[in-house]
Amino acid sequence: MPKLLVLFQSHSPDVVRLAESAAEGARGVRFAEVDLRRLPTTDGARDPSPEASGRAHHPLRDADDIGQYDGLILAAEAEGEAFVRTLGAFGGSLANKVGAVITPAAGAGRRSVLWSVLGAMADRGMILVPAPFDAQDAASEESTRKVGKRVAEVIGCVPRNRQPLTAGEARANRPRTPRSPAS
Repeated sequence: MPKLLVLFQSHSPDVVRLAESAAEGARGVRFAEVDLRRLPTTDGARDPSPEASGRAHHPLRDADDIGQYDGLILAAEAEGEAFVRTLGAFGGSLANKVGAVITPAAGAGRRSVLWSVLGAMADRGMILVPAPFDAQDAASEESTRKVGKRVAEVIGCVPRNRQPLTAGEARANRPRTPRSPAS
């Protein structure tokens, strides 16, 4: 069962709306388990109010909570610095977890936001599912719904708990070819 975290930090209703759309798209994948959380602000500003989207979103309590998920979609506004810090603060492995970034930014700002956060994900060994980079327009609810669905589908394709086989296990699991009878 794919377990996905959609995480946002913003005071912008546009970012909240896109995060909710990505979560909705992921929930459309059979057996997907999706949590929508906000990253608490560190600058003393108020966190987004429930009025922004009509719902209150629970905060991510600790960066290490990321480890319980198979995938991560980050919804960033103009900069992804808070996400880069959060990924850096995470003490576990993110290798072979699936990651994506969405943003309402358009044009060159869009590329900048996407690459800054995707780069940090790649540094941690994540499997990246990028949003389309060629779109000059801001992301729409429909496009982020598709990204959410795609990430959940990719998570379902990635085997969990991959452990390298020892030499003995590899020999034991190797297919055997039947020997022909001696003539």
